[in-house]
Amino acid sequence: MATLSLPGLRVESVVKVLDQQLVPDPARRVLFGTTLLARDGFTYVFGGDDRQAGSGPVSHAYVARVPEGRLADPAAWRYWTGSAWSAGAPPAPVLGDGRRTGVGSAFSVVRAGGTYVLFTMAAGTEGLSVVTAYWACAPTGPWHGPSARFRPPLPDGGVAAYNPQAHPVLSGDGKLVLSYDVNWLEPAGAAAQLSRNVSLYRPRFVTVRLAPVR
Repeated sequence: MATLSLPGLRVESVVKVLDQQLVPDPARRVLFGTTLLARDGFTYVFGGDDRQAGSGPVSHAYVARVPEGRLADPAAWRYWTGSAWSAGAPPAPVLGDGRRTGVGSAFSVVRAGGTYVLFTMAAGTEGLSVVTAYWACAPTGPWHGPSARFRPPLPDGGVAAYNPQAHPVLSGDGKLVLSYDVNWLEPAGAAAQLSRNVSLYRPRFVTVRLAPVR
């Protein structure tokens, strides 16, 4: 956890919150910080592992919580174990069965109208072109979905969308603003293609309307 000063972004401190070096398999290391939200005096910090392989959105989502203002205090972190918040027990996934349900390497969680909504790419099942959503009544779940899939506009060519992020401060009246990024599917040619057209790498925005599940 890095603390930076404003407005110069000077690094004030760096502390280790969750040591993952003892987890020998990198695919099982939980990387917190993918997205967060504040609620009821706590900051809920979501993260995922990196089990992207074969087909399907196989990464799992996890959640921790910290009293507001204490993110830089490792002793203040509590991890959801499946039944309780714990400082020492390994975190348990709140979403993901390794096959049909799960998250991509980046996802976003927002609270809207009393409901928690998670947006992620439907990686593997429909390619990197479809954004899907899950919903829950609490950060720990149970999470329902996937549902409400949509295809964000993409430029022509071998490109993919990734990293859907919700922007509540730009939203209102039942509408939510999402941003997403675009990149070339072939890593070997990505740098050359982006050099020719730098606008490809700029974020794009869509507005979605949230409605009750029927």
